[in-house]
Amino acid sequence: MTISLESQGITITLKRILELLEGEDEDDYGIIKPTDYAFKTVLNLVSEAYYLMGSSFPRASASCDDEGGISLDWTSIETERQVSLFCPFSADKRTYIYHETSEEYAVDYVVCASNLADWLQWFSGE
Repeated sequence: MTISLESQGITITLKRILELLEGEDEDDYGIIKPTDYAFKTVLNLVSEAYYLMGSSFPRASASCDDEGGISLDWTSIETERQVSLFCPFSADKRTYIYHETSEEYAVDYVVCASNLADWLQWFSGE
């Protein structure tokens, strides 16, 4: 059985999220590990979006901000599209989905798995 690169998107994304937990807790600039809130929120959104999308789930890069929030970024040179999911370090801050093309951009504050899946399908040109 051969696994296509597209079906590996969720595996690569989850691996990159888990890698954020490795290493030191802080450096000179702030926190470099995600908070439990950010980690659990991202995992839930990604897992549920994958459930809706299946093997078409694209791979993302993952990073932490200096407060322990997580950003997942999907970037495509071919379609000139970008989608970013940002989960802050705590529930009192706003989670959002940022999306852009070469001509326009916007922020969507309605963040749920189905909305993330819709933006990722848009990102993939579906």
